[in-house]
Amino acid sequence: MKRLSLSLLLFLPAFQAVAQGLFKTDTLPPAIKEDVRSGQKTLSERIVKIEDFSMMASPTGEADFVKFVQTLPGVASGSDGSSNYYVRGGNMGGNIQTLDGVPVYGASHLAGLTTVYPSEVISVAEFQVGGFSSEEGNLSSSHIKLRSKDGSFDTFSAKGDVSNFMLGGYVDAPLIENKLSLNAAVRVSPAGLEFKALKGLMDPDAVSIKDADAAIYDLYAKLKYRLDATRSLSLTAFHSLDKYNFLMDSGSEDKMTWNNAMLIAQYDAPWRKKGGTLGVTASMNHYGNSQGMLKQMDQTSNNLLIRSLLDEGMLHACVNTGAGRKWRLQYGLKLRMARFNPGSARVLETTGLFPKTSSPLMNDVHWNITGTAHGQLERGSYDRSMLRLAGRLNYNSAAGIAPEASALLRIRIFKHLGLEVTGDYLTQFYHTLEGIPLGWSLDMIVPPSRRFRPEQTKQAYAGLYSDAGNHHFSAGAYYKEMSNLVYFSDATKLFDSAIAGWEENIEVGTGTSRGLEFLYEKTSGLATWRLSYTWSKTDRLFPNLNKGEVFPAKFDREHIFNASTSARVLSRERLNVSIATLFTYQSGHWETVTAGSWWDDNFITGLVEQKFYTSLNNYRMPPYIRWDISALLEFTGRKHPQTLNIGVYNVLNRHNPFALSYDPDNDQWKQISLLPIMPSLKYSISF
Repeated sequence: MKRLSLSLLLFLPAFQAVAQGLFKTDTLPPAIKEDVRSGQKTLSERIVKIEDFSMMASPTGEADFVKFVQTLPGVASGSDGSSNYYVRGGNMGGNIQTLDGVPVYGASHLAGLTTVYPSEVISVAEFQVGGFSSEEGNLSSSHIKLRSKDGSFDTFSAKGDVSNFMLGGYVDAPLIENKLSLNAAVRVSPAGLEFKALKGLMDPDAVSIKDADAAIYDLYAKLKYRLDATRSLSLTAFHSLDKYNFLMDSGSEDKMTWNNAMLIAQYDAPWRKKGGTLGVTASMNHYGNSQGMLKQMDQTSNNLLIRSLLDEGMLHACVNTGAGRKWRLQYGLKLRMARFNPGSARVLETTGLFPKTSSPLMNDVHWNITGTAHGQLERGSYDRSMLRLAGRLNYNSAAGIAPEASALLRIRIFKHLGLEVTGDYLTQFYHTLEGIPLGWSLDMIVPPSRRFRPEQTKQAYAGLYSDAGNHHFSAGAYYKEMSNLVYFSDATKLFDSAIAGWEENIEVGTGTSRGLEFLYEKTSGLATWRLSYTWSKTDRLFPNLNKGEVFPAKFDREHIFNASTSARVLSRERLNVSIATLFTYQSGHWETVTAGSWWDDNFITGLVEQKFYTSLNNYRMPPYIRWDISALLEFTGRKHPQTLNIGVYNVLNRHNPFALSYDPDNDQWKQISLLPIMPSLKYSISF
């Protein structure tokens, strides 16, 4: 999922900022400078139901399961309003999202304010952070498993909706009764048109964009064919695009694009006896992103471009069956072939002392093949005692043989009290470079190599859980070690090399994280309450950075507290009304702030001010505090049922910290904030 470009973040929320200075910069207290100079409701697996997140307020008005995941224990959010999340101290690139078993590498939409999946096409979402099952893999932190809906074989239905930034439609139809079904969805954002229409009403000091254009949409379609009563074939196609062009007041021109294209074929059939099943999946998957800038700097015209492409083919066969009287067995084979193509280009034109220099955008292709044999034994159930033992044996063309293992044990100690223990040894066969500085949206995905070995994670969790009627409680502790983590040491040099200079600016290191996690939930027929709290400490160690000393991870949020509730407040024959609210408190993330400066006398450029730093991530930003409220109105008992979801994001209008910017004219650090109070609305009608 993407880092957010500052220009893009200025663009999208501006539609709701008429007569308000949106991106407020607050001068930090002087003490800062002095300080710097000195379903399954377990904590390992959880089924996320549509109703869990459908009512949550969001900046875009779109239902987004990631917004719900961000409220669970062990999860820290990234930028304000974005879909970024960090699980148990891992990097953002260590989280994987799959649609019907196929990875979606670019899951963010609308600059990360929502995800690319229409909620209408998702039947179930499972969030897992430990004790992974055997068919999972190529991850180091967490897995969101999305399963798509099957179309109806006998009834036609359709739905249309409109929200702040999206127009959408959904259709579910039997093409051949009891044989062939179709479900399809399309969403298009008129964000570019909205910006042009509202630009004249905006505060010019709040938005620095002179002109903008955008193309934002996602398309989804699934055909399912019944061969007979037990066997079926399905074909799923998915495509999404985010493309933005900005002309800034400063004269620079910014361009950003990211897209997904997926084709998934699946065959499902019974497997021998004992209710066994066979699933075979073949898929093709493309992900690409790029960002360019044309900017005049002094006497130099800079034309910069960076991109990251990934094409992946996968074939997977998996069997689930019984083993003896009480055991369940899962085993399978998976083959993955990936084509990585990261690259960059730079063109400099100058009228000064230095001549024109250029470097073309050239292919830098790396092929990577991974073969996996996996197996799993499982006994018991979640409502009683349960044991799962899973293993994977991988062969990777760049890393050789790499075994993995996971275990999950749940023991019912007393009637309402149990113990859960998980352990994992994980390997991830790609890296996501997340060190690119503020102002660039690109997260470059690169393959493993002899120098950049696959990321590996060793983690353990132990905790108690309790279920008593409508009450659920869990509390536990985890410890996590990460190796072969990558980090941009100087991302400003990314465009300086002739072809793919990213290899020369990467450091490899390790990380550790430990934490305590608590969750309490109460559900009843009309209301749900949820409280979660996480205490954690996450560090990084890179031998060539920070003098070889440990420093905190950027999103090491020590305290995270979330409280939410939803309730049905009115139930009538033709109208139902529900309300929901969420309050979140999170310790501030870390930023690197200069401790001072010195002057370097260069015979060509003269005196140049140079900054120096005490350490990396040496200042913790102020805490992140947000309160959201929403209401859902369901107009039932009609020929065409309708819903109206009204939300207010950031009711307190708190200017939460996003980054720091230094103002040399006033010798002050200033805090950049992104999203103020933002109302949202989504209207839907069903046919």
